[in-house]
Amino acid sequence: MSGNIKARETLIALQEYPQREYPEPEDPNDKAKGGKKDAKPPPKKKKKKEPPFPIPEWATELEAVISKVKNMEQLVGDKVNLKLDDEFCTQVSTELARFKKEIAFRKVQLEEAEIERELKALKKSKKKG
Repeated sequence: MSGNIKARETLIALQEYPQREYPEPEDPNDKAKGGKKDAKPPPKKKKKKEPPFPIPEWATELEAVISKVKNMEQLVGDKVNLKLDDEFCTQVSTELARFKKEIAFRKVQLEEAEIERELKALKKSKKKG
């Protein structure tokens, strides 16, 4: 019975995580099909600083999100013993698919932030030397 309750609580936590708009990945073939390139690139526009994405307290660390998703997968895997109905399992599978995208997106964000930190440190060390 506690597994059923835990599964329902986990689903609620996953559903409360806000929806994110993911940027479209750039297609490397688009540049090849474009033909000739413009002589001058368009002027760069200043980006408006977006407010930070509202992440729930339980999901601030990526490892916590991954752990919660794995836990949910295990609970749904035992749906017969936990007496989880098909509608519940459909909701869970929708959330799991969304969270696989979210986890991949957050991993890329972390990698980009790390590269940015390394570049700043490298520039700083070059200025000193």
